[in-house]
Amino acid sequence: MTRIIIIEDDQIIRESLKEILELNSYEVIAMDSGIDLMKKIHKFKPDILITDIIMPDMDGIEIIIEAKKTLPDIKLIAISGGGMIDSGSYLDTAKSLGADLTLKKPFTHDKIITAIKNLTENQKT
Repeated sequence: MTRIIIIEDDQIIRESLKEILELNSYEVIAMDSGIDLMKKIHKFKPDILITDIIMPDMDGIEIIIEAKKTLPDIKLIAISGGGMIDSGSYLDTAKSLGADLTLKKPFTHDKIITAIKNLTENQKT
């Protein structure tokens, strides 16, 4: 079973993603803090990490850098709605630092499921 960690500070988005992924048979931990992630990443050992970019305690760019140091083979999906700057800039940076895929919010549940399936199929080949 594919193990996924979601880091998203928006509770509605976080809970919605967790629910849809669990309904699609993924093992999911969802949290609102990058700092919490760094404490739990070794124990849970996710296959995929989905991280928001703009967050209060530790932004998604920092999370991507640290996650790649800790688990070099982890697959990363960066998500962003933008904030004060167009989300494309943040997502381009995330991609250049190791994110395998980027999604601009809002995105559909089908889009995230397809993204995860593509990443997991690429792991098996």
